[in-house]
This record gives sequence, C-alpha cells and structure tokens, in this order.
Amino acid sequence: MKIVLDFDDTIFNTHCLALESVKIFEKFGFTEKEFWSAYQKCKEQKGDFDLDILIDSAFNSKKCNYLREEDLLADQKKIKEEMNILFYRASDFIYSDFFEFVKNFNKKDLILLSFGTTDFQGMKIKNSGIIPYFQEIIITNKDKTENLKNILKNYGSEKIFFIDDNAEQIDKIKEKIPQIITMKMERLQGGQINKKSKLADYIVKDLNEVKNICKTGA
Repeated sequence: MKIVLDFDDTIFNTHCLALESVKIFEKFGFTEKEFWSAYQKCKEQKGDFDLDILIDSAFNSKKCNYLREEDLLADQKKIKEEMNILFYRASDFIYSDFFEFVKNFNKKDLILLSFGTTDFQGMKIKNSGIIPYFQEIIITNKDKTENLKNILKNYGSEKIFFIDDNAEQIDKIKEKIPQIITMKMERLQGGQINKKSKLADYIVKDLNEVKNICKTGA
C-alpha cells in the first residue's frame, strides 16, 4: 500500500496561515482586499506565493504615504521579518489529525506530493516538521498525474491511494490512472471545498476518514 497525500488544505491549514498573514499586513495599514490583490500579482508573476513580490506589490500603492524612502524601506523590512517569523511557525498550522493518522501507517507507505512553483512551498514543508513522517517528499510545478504515473510504475503491485483537495486534479488523475483510489479532501475551511469532483472514489472531511478507508483496503 502507498498513500500519497497533498499538503495544502489536506495536511496544512492554509486558511489559518492566510488569516495570520492578513493580520500582519493590517498592522502596517493594509486592508484584507489589498493583501489579496498583492497575492494575486504573485500568482500572475510566479504561479505561486513569493514574499518579495507580495511586499513590493502591496507597498506600490502606499508609496505616496511616505515622505522619505528610508521610512518605506524600513516598513518593508519590518513586514518581511514578521512574515518570515510566521513562516517559521509552519508547524502550528498542521492539522492535528495528521499526527494521529501517521501513527497508523508505516513511514514507507507515505508519500507527500505537493504543488509549488517557488521556493516558498519547500520552505513551508520543511518548517512544518512533517518530513520525517514520509518516505518521499515530491514538490512539482506541473500536473501531478506524471508523478503518480511514476509512483504506479514503482509500486504497481500495491494498492495506491491519492488524497487531494483539488477537484480538477483528482478528476484528471482518475480519468488517466483509474486504478489509483482517489479521495477528494473537503476540509471545512479548505479553499476548494465548493469545487466538486465528478470522479473521486471518496469525498472525505478529514484524515480520520482517510485512515478508515485505507485500513479497510477500499
């Protein structure tokens, strides 16, 4: 058996991290709308989160509020320091059911497969403290289907489970690799909870449900 787990909104509470990030920006006079507008520019430029782009984009709209450039640079430095401190606390945002979940399986059976196009994803995973629980950590900037094809090639004689909150990704994998057992994760505050999968074998609300399905062998 191999259990392939997504990271964001499956193991990691991305919603809570975002709320904490917004609070930091609000301390420097930004609105939540301004934060998300700057975040969208990160997505457009890098395909993912990038702290330097986020800060530059946010402060571009505030430059007229500063009479001296050194004051602007000082605030940019302060907000970057606070955000980095937040990211170092990534372990605080791991869902508590993860630790109970991994007690039920051998490390050799667990693979982390996460999407990321910048260094941020690797840093977030490292700081979360979950690496020791997995046989393999995979961060890809492409469709996860190819990674799962490789996993199937290496472990095709075993039952393979894939858990992700992304409905589109789940359906694509199920269509192309039907022998993989797929579970669409729908955490209460997950960003993809309202996007429904047409092909997922199971819809799950937490890792306790995932554990029960994997234990019974589906």
